[in-house]
Amino acid sequence: MKGIYKFLLLAALTLGAVSCDKVYLDPNSTLEPDVVNNTDNLVDLINGIQQRWSAERSGLIYTSVNITGLNTSELQLLNPGNQGENEVLLGGDDIGGDNELLNNMWTNAMLCRKEATTVITSAETATDDTSVGNTLKAYGLFYRALVHGTLIQYFEQIPVEIIEDALFNDRVTVLQNAIDDLTEAKGYIDAGLSSEVTSGLIGSVDLENSVNALLARFNLMAGNYSAAIAAADDVDLSAQSTWAYDAAIPNPLAFWFGSQNVTQAKDARFALPDDLLPEDGDQRVDFYVFSEDPDAAIPVYQVTAFFDNNTDEIPVYLPGEMLLIKAEAYARSNDLDNAVIQLNAVRNKTAGEDAFGVGAALADYAGTVDQQSVLDEIYKNRRIELYLSGLGLEDSRRFDRPGPGDAAAERNRNYYPYPNAERDNNDSTPANPTS
Repeated sequence: MKGIYKFLLLAALTLGAVSCDKVYLDPNSTLEPDVVNNTDNLVDLINGIQQRWSAERSGLIYTSVNITGLNTSELQLLNPGNQGENEVLLGGDDIGGDNELLNNMWTNAMLCRKEATTVITSAETATDDTSVGNTLKAYGLFYRALVHGTLIQYFEQIPVEIIEDALFNDRVTVLQNAIDDLTEAKGYIDAGLSSEVTSGLIGSVDLENSVNALLARFNLMAGNYSAAIAAADDVDLSAQSTWAYDAAIPNPLAFWFGSQNVTQAKDARFALPDDLLPEDGDQRVDFYVFSEDPDAAIPVYQVTAFFDNNTDEIPVYLPGEMLLIKAEAYARSNDLDNAVIQLNAVRNKTAGEDAFGVGAALADYAGTVDQQSVLDEIYKNRRIELYLSGLGLEDSRRFDRPGPGDAAAERNRNYYPYPNAERDNNDSTPANPTS
């Protein structure tokens, strides 16, 4: 970590174009004092953080989706010559700290966090306008929380402090840190965002709804069920919040799925076992995967939906996730009546009723109404509704699905080894997990 932080010690004025003709600061370069003391340059830096997170094969969108997809069998590997992806597919002891995807995920996440923290700590000194400063902080807090809440889905512990040899923190601490950041950001948003900041941003990320969505997601992961329900209720399900792309900066998943040389949809099972397969008529199947000959002895499927065209936008969250968060939170609180109501809202939802066109158009849940049966149905719908969202590994563990060493295992690792990019620079890096 020391090497990464020294790399970004003072700031960069390398500029590039992104969607909507916005400008961003290249987070690969160094930041000079006129960046951290200049509101416009901090706005450009936020655009750069979004770019690093969402673009290219080294970004968090590509790495999280492919690591989860290959681990849990959402995806297949087309070319084993892609060593990083092949090690993730094999799992177990075949993947170590030198894995390319793990190192890319960790390094770029930590760089995003460093830049987000720069925005937060510089906001007040860069402007005398409280609204402008608080808006800058809101965006920085959102991205820092996104980093922490995402990395803790793949690693048992992560450091939350930006210091040399930072100690690693456990899952409870990391999730609470992310929730605290989002709660602070929500306060600034509720006070009103400054157009002086928002007019200079790429604009595809709906900050208010995204903050509430992450509060719902991370509170669910932390077991704070009432808070998860309340946050999900605050999300406008008709709104869209996305990672945006254009011809110059393409959707990284669409680009590499289209290459037919790395990964592609494994099948139309959505990583589900035989007793939880998608039902006949579930319209989400055709929304997400396509086969020219689905009746062939061995059908070949390809990913569609948000990953079919290089300019497709990828949702930051889906409306269906919010409904399923409420369903799960109610079910885990043993309020099964409300759990089934929220579950049916997902099952009944048609494509035309969803902000992104994700609809099952199924009848009400007709299974047994006991806690385990309802949770199983929620898990099934999460795997289908949230296909390739990068949430599948977290879901598999949280729902206590069979893991490494179990019969009919549904994931090949629980957590990942710490990347060499961290271990080589941080003497506090813990021992790697065994599975």
